[in-house]
Amino acid sequence: MKRIYCTPDDLLRVRIGAPLGALAETMLATRVVQRGNVAGFAGWRSQVRRAIPENFGVLADILPADDTFLDLITPTLGARSMPAGIEALHLASREELRLEVETVFRRRAEKGQTPLPAWTRELSDRDGTARRTVAEAVETFHSAAFGGRWAHIQSYLEQAAERMARTIATEGVEQMFAGLAPYVTWRAPVLEVHRQMDCHDEQLDGRGLTFIPSLFAWPEPITLHSIVDKDMPLMVIVPVLRDIGDFAAAWGPRATNEALTALLGRTRAAALQVIAEGCSTTELARRLGVSPATASEHASILREAGLVESWRHRNAMRHEVTTLGAALLDGDLSNSARIA
Repeated sequence: MKRIYCTPDDLLRVRIGAPLGALAETMLATRVVQRGNVAGFAGWRSQVRRAIPENFGVLADILPADDTFLDLITPTLGARSMPAGIEALHLASREELRLEVETVFRRRAEKGQTPLPAWTRELSDRDGTARRTVAEAVETFHSAAFGGRWAHIQSYLEQAAERMARTIATEGVEQMFAGLAPYVTWRAPVLEVHRQMDCHDEQLDGRGLTFIPSLFAWPEPITLHSIVDKDMPLMVIVPVLRDIGDFAAAWGPRATNEALTALLGRTRAAALQVIAEGCSTTELARRLGVSPATASEHASILREAGLVESWRHRNAMRHEVTTLGAALLDGDLSNSARIA
């Protein structure tokens, strides 16, 4: 249990943050894969574990299922897409990374746990080699874990954040707290964050409190704070899942959409379907049975229409659907129109 003491001024500083983004949510998914009893995630975990990439050990070393994981989430906040998250990781304060690594080394030693691997001390090195290693591992696992579903999940989390913010605006912060049950309980002036381990009490001292919905913050909320910016609000990352139906809704449908075929043409609609699974231009060409130049042209047109985003990874161009692209595939433009 973690108790957060809130003054009336603190309650005025409660905010809803944007979802964590592709990089951070993938890091949390890493921890769920390593858990034994995963309840609503069982089917997903079983599927993902069959496709675990070779470099997954890099993530397992720094993001175990317990509470002594390396916080690379706080330094990359605000990075919505995977490319933006990787850029934020490379631009993160080297001092912040150094202090975080030292803190986790100390916590693991106090608990008699296996220490972080020695290479993690290089995360703060100027050349960025260790950060590139982590970024590549996250990218690879992201493809295995989300299978092209990220845009839909991101939309689902954005809607959850909007609902929380709307509740605060129309019904007040206490009603928003009530909506987060069973993960938190409000007993004025204390907000109880339900966690299995004992945690120290928290006095906000005017810093503020930010709630962020997450699919893979599970099975309990995660509290994070900046190790270098003492004025930064305390973050409470809360699970959005209540039951297996929530996971199915977050994952979203993906059926053949004849209206989409009529709109884009059969080949280009097929290209959007393939890109939804995450692919490179070469992979897109192979799946469509066309030349790489033709595949590149299809991807370019879809990108110009706002349905696809692309970025270069090593010597390949990678593609992923946007929120609008996912909504088109799912036959639901109402959410994408509101989010855009």
